[in-house]
Amino acid sequence: MARSGQVESVSVLLARRSIEAADIVVLVVDASAGATDQDAAIAGEADRLGRGVIIAANKWDLMKDRGPDFVKIFDEELRRQLKFLDYAKILHISASTGERTPRLLETIDSVAESRRKRIKTSELNTFVERVSAEHPPASPGRRHVRILYAAQTGVAPPTFVFFTNVATTFHFSYQRYLENRLREEFGFEGTPIRLHVRARRRAEKSEGSERKKR
Repeated sequence: MARSGQVESVSVLLARRSIEAADIVVLVVDASAGATDQDAAIAGEADRLGRGVIIAANKWDLMKDRGPDFVKIFDEELRRQLKFLDYAKILHISASTGERTPRLLETIDSVAESRRKRIKTSELNTFVERVSAEHPPASPGRRHVRILYAAQTGVAPPTFVFFTNVATTFHFSYQRYLENRLREEFGFEGTPIRLHVRARRRAEKSEGSERKKR
């Protein structure tokens, strides 16, 4: 007989194969039990592969007698357990009664649209100029870091390249800052965002000037 850990490993492997073939992952969590380690492993794989994610707390019909504060407490705990999915919407549904399942379908459409959203380069660079002035990136060593311009290079998931004068990486906290500001400004509901950093070479100087004009 297989051990429970082996069974879970097989389940995660099967889930990974399904995730690889999917565009959007609906992570179904048992509301009566909360997120498990297996749920977290599957969610982490979906995030790593850049898939859209929706968290569906199922069996919510059984939770209605828990009091008016239960939703907030439940969601906060779920966010803590799946903290790397802070961009994913939490829906409270019941598969047995059909409660709020239409909302799930609407959210799938919304996330699919967000994953393929493209931002005009001029609009993106106006945004970059503003947020980097409000909160400049940290300087490695004694060099002053400036974000010169940015470009969206892909969708599904939305992918951006930030060109700087010297830096080829941002501190994790600054990357999170940029991701959060991008979401505030442009949406990107339910989808990871990929950020890359490049130090601009001389040959890219004129190209950068043209990008900012578009």
